[in-house]
Amino acid sequence: MAAPALAGTATPADAPPNLLHVQFKNPEFLTYLSQLQAQGLVAPDAGNAGKPAKSDPAHPLSEHNVMAYFATSPFFDRRSNNEQIRMQNIANGIQNLTGGMGARQEEQELKRFTGLEFVLVHARPPLCFVIQKRWRTSPTETTPLAAYYIVNDSIYQAPDMYSVLATRLQSTVYGLQSSLSAQRRARPSFDPRRGHHGRFIIPDPPTSSANPASGTARNHGTKTSPAASEQSDDDGAELDDVELPPATSGPEPAPQKRARFD
Repeated sequence: MAAPALAGTATPADAPPNLLHVQFKNPEFLTYLSQLQAQGLVAPDAGNAGKPAKSDPAHPLSEHNVMAYFATSPFFDRRSNNEQIRMQNIANGIQNLTGGMGARQEEQELKRFTGLEFVLVHARPPLCFVIQKRWRTSPTETTPLAAYYIVNDSIYQAPDMYSVLATRLQSTVYGLQSSLSAQRRARPSFDPRRGHHGRFIIPDPPTSSANPASGTARNHGTKTSPAASEQSDDDGAELDDVELPPATSGPEPAPQKRARFD
């Protein structure tokens, strides 16, 4: 018969906090684990016939101490059954790191209780571990609540399926809206009689009056005879006594633009 949940434990209605933005690493605890391994005080590996577990000073985490390392992070819940078992071991004089139970033994011990628990579900020591937060209702029935992974001694919270799908769908909708807005700005006009057509503004071709340099060039290029020059001087002298109205020159008209429909 399973033992009832201890007082002060969490309820399944408690939603796990959203800590997706948190990355946790405890260098002091890792240094302490490296010193224990250097002194040969690590607990024996159950799967290696009682021989000491292989240690790496740069990455001291193993299946035996990874749960103790996870307990120092903000992802751990002090109301869980893991904390109750850890407190009982300390009260009995058992050190969790040197002589306590490993992750697999702790999982078997948790089957005696009901309530919130943390279990190591995947391990590739010393760089990758996956820990699951779940609610146990019987020795054989559990409900997953959240997942956490440890990569290169750093602990992260794994996103749930809803967060992943919501983020992907939001990115997809934003891309569709951007592409449709760009197409809407570039689409041509539509007329029932002519169909789709575009409007282009083109200037009128330049006129002769708009280019005085060409006339000047023609004047410089024409040669006149001396007799013609004397005749023009006589004509100018005869017109000196005639008063002519002053000539008014207005601004030249700007070239007009026409609209062309294709």
